[in-house]
Amino acid sequence: MKLKIAAGTDTGLKRKINEDAYLASEELGLFIVADGMGGHRAGEVASRMVVDTISEYWTRLQSKNEPFLIRPVLKNISERAKNLVNFVYIANKKVYEAQKNPEYFRMGSTVSVIATEKETMWLVNVGDSPVYSIRNGRMILISEVHSIAAEQKNMGIDDSFGSSNPLMKNTLTRVIGINDTVEVFVKKVVPEAGDMILICSDGLINYVDEKVIRLILSDLTISLEGKVKRLIDEANKGGGGDNITLILVEVLKENIFKKLVKKLKS
Repeated sequence: MKLKIAAGTDTGLKRKINEDAYLASEELGLFIVADGMGGHRAGEVASRMVVDTISEYWTRLQSKNEPFLIRPVLKNISERAKNLVNFVYIANKKVYEAQKNPEYFRMGSTVSVIATEKETMWLVNVGDSPVYSIRNGRMILISEVHSIAAEQKNMGIDDSFGSSNPLMKNTLTRVIGINDTVEVFVKKVVPEAGDMILICSDGLINYVDEKVIRLILSDLTISLEGKVKRLIDEANKGGGGDNITLILVEVLKENIFKKLVKKLKS
């Protein structure tokens, strides 16, 4: 699978510290966005700890030095995906243990990860940093949103109060590091040539209308890097009330002969 990658982050207009962290590595086939929380510097520490832990263990997996699986994964997923889920468990444990330092008490982070495996991708997420699939102008949320408002909506509960209440909307039901264990959402994604994956923090989607995001992503006159910059600019124009981070992963069309050779080799 041939990919084109662009990513960026911005503190926004109202925050003093950027508590988002990200990794976009085509070499590793690993793309992570983590949105930290927990007060002065603690959120920044949590999100960086999550990204560094997952990428460190993923790198070890690439070198065939497979780490110990600390928790069984019962889902019908590949061994590589099971390892990825366990790396999230390990990151959760590290953040949880770090809270023994009073400065980091109650810190936590969201995490959304896309990892490639041959011609497929694995999506893993905890929290509300969304992942979207963009295909033929359509933008579809493919991650789970772990907030009170989202889970009420999924259960069909009337949200006439919660939808307009920022506390309800932003209160998360799953966070990395708050408890010693965490439930992880896992999904297999089978992309097609021309598809685009958007991984972002809520500092983007809360300040830019989805229609505007779709228009920018479908504009063939803007480079992938230009789209990242334009979306960050739009979020700041919309108020810039939070840190803004996004990764764009575009699936490119491959030469048919090269693709055949690759399949034969595999």
